[in-house]
Amino acid sequence: MVKRRCSKEGCHAPDDFCLELAGPLHEQCPFFEKAGAAEALAKTAKRSAATTSIPWTGEWLRPEQLDLLTHRGTPRIIGLVGASGAGKTTYLAMLYSLLFNGKRIENWDFAGSYTLNGWELQAKTLQVQEDGTVRNPNATPSDKDFYSLYHLAMRHDGFLHDILFADSSGEVFSKWADNVNDPAAENARWIYDNAHAFLLFVDCEAIIEQRGRARRDIVQLAEQLKSGLRGRPVVIVWAKADLADQMRENIVEAIKRSLSETFPGAVSLEISNYSKSDSDQLCHINNVGVAKTVLNLLANPQPLRIAPVSIQTDDFFFLYRGSYGNK
Repeated sequence: MVKRRCSKEGCHAPDDFCLELAGPLHEQCPFFEKAGAAEALAKTAKRSAATTSIPWTGEWLRPEQLDLLTHRGTPRIIGLVGASGAGKTTYLAMLYSLLFNGKRIENWDFAGSYTLNGWELQAKTLQVQEDGTVRNPNATPSDKDFYSLYHLAMRHDGFLHDILFADSSGEVFSKWADNVNDPAAENARWIYDNAHAFLLFVDCEAIIEQRGRARRDIVQLAEQLKSGLRGRPVVIVWAKADLADQMRENIVEAIKRSLSETFPGAVSLEISNYSKSDSDQLCHINNVGVAKTVLNLLANPQPLRIAPVSIQTDDFFFLYRGSYGNK
């Protein structure tokens, strides 16, 4: 605690008698009170500065703010890819709601977040409103300069991992799928270039309503995603799967066959935001399961399996196998 001093020149109250009142009653002296007020104002200003000088808002991060994380390691970025309305942002809102309500990602422990306000803003829309309805999060702005990176610090096998879920609007991903160099798809291009893994969202509702057009959009997006994948893992997420029984079987089979050929061995999971019971498979289990799957793929990357190329030549230099060649 800072000791208050009198502001009158030559007075050493409270260590000595107050010169103004010529006695020990320095607390009643206007000079002493004035000094106290100045100190209080200085303390208030200092506290105010301390509370407003943080370098982030608690909402989603932008790429230029990643130095908040890079001082302690390389953050792992998970890109959410999908058409407009495919459920990417809603998935993030549901994931946070489930974690907030006690669900756990197996073997991954929550250790903090720089974007709690951002998570909260999205999850709040999934709460039951006063009129009894539940809204989905607002559409992500289709501005090419809009970035929303949601941070989770997770502890796994004794190590801290900074995870960023990179969300962007479906409109910019559609433009990127048409032309990867489209100037209006800058944020989609950044996500694709920098992500370490991807969640590819398939919109069941769009397949019901748009049929062949939805299939073409999904296949086009998947093929563009594969074009420069460089072994990065992809998890296929069938969103709004509570409507799956309304999809035409031949279209679903065509999409599944195409995705299987584009991403051999990729895990597919069906999710929904509407639960039928307290422990609903699509809602409570699979939403968390998507996060668990992609996190495990990041923590345990699959080794590249490169088949040796058989050289067909008569050149003795390439045919030489040294002493091992005779064994």
